[in-house]
Amino acid sequence: MIVLGITGGIGSGKTTAAGYLRSLGFACVDADQIGRELTAEGSPLLEILDREFGPDGKYGRGTAILRDSSIEGIKILDRKALASVVFSDEKARARFDEIIHSRMLRIIREQIEELRKKENIRGILLDAPLMYEAGCDTMCDHVILVTAPVELRIERVMKRDGSTREDVVRRINSQMSDEEKARLADFVVDNSGDTDELCRKLDEIVEGLNK
Repeated sequence: MIVLGITGGIGSGKTTAAGYLRSLGFACVDADQIGRELTAEGSPLLEILDREFGPDGKYGRGTAILRDSSIEGIKILDRKALASVVFSDEKARARFDEIIHSRMLRIIREQIEELRKKENIRGILLDAPLMYEAGCDTMCDHVILVTAPVELRIERVMKRDGSTREDVVRRINSQMSDEEKARLADFVVDNSGDTDELCRKLDEIVEGLNK
């Protein structure tokens, strides 16, 4: 069964593309969702993250990344606070990736193997924003990269998240560039147009895979 990877930087429209491919019958393994589950309320991994990136951690800079939940004694991750630490320091980002990626890859492999047992799906879609950074591409038969001009991406994210331009630019600069990803991807989809155009381009790719 084919494993089709899809990736793209923040604001590229990768999530929209992944949603369309799911509507075509692909079962999805969502790396972001796995990451959220790894750092969910009460997760033992939060203690490790706090030791590294919390106010007393090596990379913390005095920033509190955990806060009290509605359940007494349980801490939850303040994702914005963590991002302010991780995306402003290359070494902090590398350490964060080291902690998260090995765990994430193990779960992704397990989910792909479970989906291979299904007979009523078109294929498996691995949705991973950090496809190459995390090494997820090794599990894919083909990878689609969704791209868009940087200024359009910034505009989209500012409108979607209410983020400042500075925050969005910092996040974009912390990721592998589209140029680097394009050299590694099997297909590059320019998403500077509308959704209908994006879907047509994805249709062409999927139809080509079936030939």
